[in-house]
Amino acid sequence: MNNPGLKNLGDAPLAAINAATAATVITSAPDSQGQSQGHIDGLDGMLGAAISANFVYGSGGDTVKVIVETSMNQGATWIEVARLAFAQVSAEKTVNLSGLTPVTTVYAPAALSDDTVKDGLLGPRWRARILKGAGAAYGGNTALAVRLIAR
Repeated sequence: MNNPGLKNLGDAPLAAINAATAATVITSAPDSQGQSQGHIDGLDGMLGAAISANFVYGSGGDTVKVIVETSMNQGATWIEVARLAFAQVSAEKTVNLSGLTPVTTVYAPAALSDDTVKDGLLGPRWRARILKGAGAAYGGNTALAVRLIAR
């Protein structure tokens, strides 16, 4: 693996969560020239990915979904590999994905159901998006942090 370790897939404070009524990328990382880009790259050869999403609930709100995606074609297509759903309670959700899990039938990228993963597909680019339900706005100190440990 070229670039192992902890990667920040994004932090979303209250305002960013409430604005995410369409799926919004929260990942921001510098490219090789120092310019901001909406994904983490340089993860060629990754064999495993542990993903953690920590949702801190303040007040109000309805639902927030964290969508973790990978790309195998320089970002032309993004493949959902995890979709984690949160509501009105603080929670941390973690998943572990393996690049050694065989995917032996053709897979067409599609939206996952809540709290599911698609194992076996680990590309060199990763990002996280959030999507807030159409209900009430969150308040207080509501926040979200998404991390990836590349192995």
